[in-house]
Amino acid sequence: MASRPTTPLLYAELLSNIRQISLAISLGSASDASTRVVVVADGENVELTHHGQSHILHLPAKVALGGMILPIQRPGASALSWRLPLGQATYTDASSAESSTWTATDLKAGSEVVCRRCQAVVVKRDVVKVWKDLPSENWAEMMEFWHCHKPGDHDHDHHHHNNNKPNGVDANRQSARADDMSLAARGYGASSAISAQQGVGFVDLTTLLFVEQDCSNITYSLSTPEHGSPDRQVVASDESSNQIRSLNVFCSSCQSQLGFYNFRTAAVTLLKWQISCDSVSNLSPGLEECLAATLISTTARSGSSRSLLLPITETIATTEEEGVGKDQVVHIWVLNSGIVFTSSAMEATVTRSGAESGIPAMKLLYRLVPREEADRMLDSLTGDAQEVNLPIEAIKEVVERLDRSNCLLPTTERVFKEWKVGLLRR
Repeated sequence: MASRPTTPLLYAELLSNIRQISLAISLGSASDASTRVVVVADGENVELTHHGQSHILHLPAKVALGGMILPIQRPGASALSWRLPLGQATYTDASSAESSTWTATDLKAGSEVVCRRCQAVVVKRDVVKVWKDLPSENWAEMMEFWHCHKPGDHDHDHHHHNNNKPNGVDANRQSARADDMSLAARGYGASSAISAQQGVGFVDLTTLLFVEQDCSNITYSLSTPEHGSPDRQVVASDESSNQIRSLNVFCSSCQSQLGFYNFRTAAVTLLKWQISCDSVSNLSPGLEECLAATLISTTARSGSSRSLLLPITETIATTEEEGVGKDQVVHIWVLNSGIVFTSSAMEATVTRSGAESGIPAMKLLYRLVPREEADRMLDSLTGDAQEVNLPIEAIKEVVERLDRSNCLLPTTERVFKEWKVGLLRR
């Protein structure tokens, strides 16, 4: 019985830094006299003809070779590739695209917050009077540094200048205390910590943070929703919760996990990809977009392009002893944080103007490593891997999506040594 022919896969990636498009084709069988690749006259598409079948791929940007037949360098090869120069028309540089999702200026004041799955209202309309962006991840460290070395702190010089004056030291101490009180009043004191405020919605890269009183229709639990309660005090009184830093938060209507309750900040933290609210951009960020924004922020802050995805909380009780998030950790190595790609293995996206376009994404390497190896990397003085925290279920979903994105790439570009190659949408 003859084997079923494999459908060719066409993949194009915009390399904006060198103004080229990388085009790769996996034929599934050897190229022959019937194989022909042409850049369509408009410069926006390429057409492959192979064994009597025609396949068209929309390019992520317009190229300058409209109408040209691309030469096949190695006749008989099943993997073909070219570099196509961009045309003179302007294009969007994906590396400079906005990396954050749902900033405070994007969200509308008074917007209600609903469960994305069942549309149950979690924060009622007009409860949130104002949205505020949370500081960057290194905020606490910077405030501690500023508190110890804040501008105008010349105690040593003042002490030296006033060492012959009986009241000199006391005056300096009073001045220092006044400075500390002033900084603390503005939220910059050494002991300052961000906590939820009624009527205020705090915005992070991946979450929205609310005071407990502003939320409704949620269930708190140490484990699963059926073991939870709408009254957090009932759950918190459980003896097993003494060593727990957070509780799971579920939608009381559909039982999907919306986020968690953090005891340190006394706040309900909702995951952006699990909820919906009114925004100026009319966009609803998904898990991939939120993780991409986090990885970009982590790279900018630390200078390292490698990250380890670790569970954000261990409160969910499960009998599962193995798997991602338990004994395995996802190790990510960002190759390019701003690409635009198209693949014949998926449908093209459509922009607001109605024209087809490429998909903004982050290209990365990923692999699963034992938890012990991940701990050694984080503890190592010479290690450069940064910790990124997500719920266990989200980490599992990330791996599933990366595995699916791996299939969008040509077969020759899906693996690099012990790593898999993946795409994370932005």
